[in-house]
Amino acid sequence: MRVALGQLDMVWEDKARSFVKAEKMIRDSAKAGCDVIIFPEMSFTGCSINLEKVGEEENNSITVSTMKKMAVTYQTAVAFGWAAFGKEPGAKGTNRFTLVDKEGEVVADYAKLHPFTYGHEGEVYEKGTQILTVPFLGRTISLFICYDLRFPEIFQIAARKADIMFVTANWPAIRSAHWETLLRARAIETQSYVVGVNCVGERDGSVYTGDSMAVDSIGNVLGKISGKEGILVCNLDDRAWSLRGKFATAADRRESFYKEFF
Repeated sequence: MRVALGQLDMVWEDKARSFVKAEKMIRDSAKAGCDVIIFPEMSFTGCSINLEKVGEEENNSITVSTMKKMAVTYQTAVAFGWAAFGKEPGAKGTNRFTLVDKEGEVVADYAKLHPFTYGHEGEVYEKGTQILTVPFLGRTISLFICYDLRFPEIFQIAARKADIMFVTANWPAIRSAHWETLLRARAIETQSYVVGVNCVGERDGSVYTGDSMAVDSIGNVLGKISGKEGILVCNLDDRAWSLRGKFATAADRRESFYKEFF
């Protein structure tokens, strides 16, 4: 699988201007022969808790419809983040990560399991309820968002089926060491490919250096882009399952024992 990591300097709370920037990156990734381009968390607004301004109807999203059109136009899959309103007036929304294929069909739509309490995200966005694994281009992938990265249990569950994890984020530069360490740890622990896509730039009082990277199933960094807007192209091979067969750490997990402590 050939992936493009779309490290975007999105325009804060301005989808229209961010869409223009994203389209160029989608076009460039298609020219590079990529199967999919992945954008950061809340890709075209930044991670805003101003739901009234950035939110969209779950079944009538301008972001989803725009990305579907671009996927078809450039014949490449697109993975992106956005914010959905709650199902009822006044209800909390959800922080979403959606993947559409090159035919413009939704392959996966994930709601963030762990809103970032420290950043008041949980006051506006509900907790998701599903660990999502889906078949995609002959592989099985799982989708996660930002703060989810700090919770290894969900990655272990996903890895029962998935060999590739996509993680999108708005992860500030002040904690960039955590970002790389956790991405590599999740890859090593689950023997999976992990693709982490972060934003770059400065918005809402925070600085972001990106540091988007792809990590292979033994923890090697296949590529990394830092400090600038752009795409990083990486190839993910299919050796994770053969590694798991030879060095079967999952077989030694004692989940029934662990449950006694939860």
